[in-house]
Formats: sequence, structure tokens, C-alpha cells
Amino acid sequence: MSKHKKHNLEHEELAEEQLAEEQAQENACEDEQETPAKTEEPDYRDQYVRLYAEFDNYRKRTEREKVALIAYGKKDFALKMLPMYEVLLRQQKALQDNQDQDPKALQDGMRMILTELNKAFSAEGIQKMDVLGKPYNPENQEVVAMIPAPADKDGLVLDEVKMGFTMQGQVLRPASVVVGQAKEEN
Repeated sequence: MSKHKKHNLEHEELAEEQLAEEQAQENACEDEQETPAKTEEPDYRDQYVRLYAEFDNYRKRTEREKVALIAYGKKDFALKMLPMYEVLLRQQKALQDNQDQDPKALQDGMRMILTELNKAFSAEGIQKMDVLGKPYNPENQEVVAMIPAPADKDGLVLDEVKMGFTMQGQVLRPASVVVGQAKEEN
């Protein structure tokens, strides 16, 4: 084999190797380009599972918080009721110890209890409804009886059988009332 042919053969082999390397690099580039395309494709099932788990955790957490808030509210209200309970117990003990107790002391004890109750109710936004002598309102009153009344008192609340209360402007307990009804003239 001549030197020239040998050189051409080496050159061709070198060219083939370079071509093979270039093709390998192109294939590697194509693989790299395909790989990001595959990772960019969203996995909806995985997203759904994660979102469902997040929502379930949120639901459980809010349920725990709700229970804790209710318990805290009960505790807070109970703490406001304890002073009234203590006054009642002291008053009961005083009545048992001294049968001939002064009515003034009993009145003072009752006044203390009502004062403490009013403080507790006021702190919670609880107010007694003022219904006597006013027109009947079905939104915050329930009629337990209707009695004959003069024409000028027709539809007015004449008696309050059970007091009504509002809390933060909403009806907590409706008032049970007796309403006047004018006599029909024939």
C-alpha cells in the first residue's frame, strides 16, 4: 500500500470518527432537549393528589381550631359566671346560718348578683329586649296568649311571660308575650 493511499485511508477513518462524534453529540443534544420537554409536561395526577392532601389537612386543622375556639368561649363565659355563683353560695350559707336574717341583706345579695350578671351579659353583647307596650313583632317575639283589650291597645304587648334577649344585635331568645286584641263590634 502506498503512502498516499495509507494517508487517505487514515484521513477517511479520522473523518468517519469525527462524523460519529458529531452524530453522538447531536444525539446527546436531542436527548437533552427531549428531557426538559418531558419534565415540563405537567403531572396532573400528582398535582391532584397533593392538592387533595393539602385541602384535607386544611379541613382537619380548621375543625381542630373550631373546637378549640368553642371550648375557649365556654371557658371565658364560665369565668364570668363564677362570681355570681359565689355570691349565690354565700347568700345561701348566710340564710342557713341565720334564719332571722335581715331582708335588707338578702336584697343586697340579690343586687350584687344582678350587677355581676349585667356585667357578664354586657361584656358578651347580650341585652334584654324591651317589648312591653310596643307592637307585637313576630321576628323576635312569640305569642303565648291573646287577651281582650281596648282598641288603643290592639296588637300591643301587654305582658311578658318569658324575657327575650339579643346578642350582638341578633335574637338570642325570643320573648314570650301576651298580646292585646280589640273586641270585635257586631
